[in-house]
Amino acid sequence: MANYTESWNRLEQVICWAKMSTNHFAHHIGLLRPDILYHIKAGKIGLSKNLVQRIVAKYPEISPGWLLTGDGVMLREDSRLIPYVEGGIAELKLLIEGKEEAPTPQYLNLPMVGDCDYAYRSYDEAMSDQIMPGTIVFLKKTDISAIIQGDRCVVVGDNFILLRSVKVECSARGCELELATSREGDCAVKVEASQVQAVYRVVGILKLWQ
Repeated sequence: MANYTESWNRLEQVICWAKMSTNHFAHHIGLLRPDILYHIKAGKIGLSKNLVQRIVAKYPEISPGWLLTGDGVMLREDSRLIPYVEGGIAELKLLIEGKEEAPTPQYLNLPMVGDCDYAYRSYDEAMSDQIMPGTIVFLKKTDISAIIQGDRCVVVGDNFILLRSVKVECSARGCELELATSREGDCAVKVEASQVQAVYRVVGILKLWQ
């Protein structure tokens, strides 16, 4: 008898890894309704090859063999695929937050970049002295406590996402992030650490010439 519970356990791992709800995940992989995922969860059916193909088409770093049979590991051992959005930092925020309106990312395979979480094309004039508009920026999530003063980071808040040079100032009242542009004369903006959802350090850039 097929072990459909194991099928759901693997599928649930992928859904959690993608940071989505079951409904959002179903929509993201092109299902009109999420019913088939809930049938798998209930143990009524297992994973079909067609469903696995849908998932791998969206997430090529997932091993189809592992997803279908449980053999091996979830992420392909030869994969260094980086989720990438072309449309700029606003699209990146939608992707990070797992919004339904988030664009479907492309995936870059650039072993020389190393470990990173996201890549996007920057159109930010505020940092143009250091990162020219049109440059692809590679990001790795970090803790506020690990920021080195002056690190270039993408800072994500409820109502903002900014690529800036970051300094952290802490006192008995808490910590603040000072976000500065690279343009002379611009005033730095300060935000409380409690207003920040996540910080991503710039770990690489790729300049593209037209």
